[in-house]
Amino acid sequence: MKVWSRGLGKQALNADWFKTDISLEGGQLLAKGIVRDKGIIWDCQFTFQSSDIPGLLHMLISRQMLIHILANISELFLFPVERFIKRSHGKKQHAAKPKPKSAS
Repeated sequence: MKVWSRGLGKQALNADWFKTDISLEGGQLLAKGIVRDKGIIWDCQFTFQSSDIPGLLHMLISRQMLIHILANISELFLFPVERFIKRSHGKKQHAAKPKPKSAS
């Protein structure tokens, strides 16, 4: 997810929800994480209260969100495989190692 605010100017930071700690505290859902992107380190926290649920549902079932989900339906089906079978979601993708050149 890209995150932007006026304080960032024209740049946006990439937030990885898989690296977020989630806990229940006093009837609220707390999501805490550190966004590290482009040399910026941003310690952030989101607090979801019960009053946020209608707004979140409004966003999730909006026409635009449903179109976005349908346009990216493969991600919906790949998620269980990547998360529970391969266990690769939230892990850094390692660049392929260059093959050693053979002596000719």
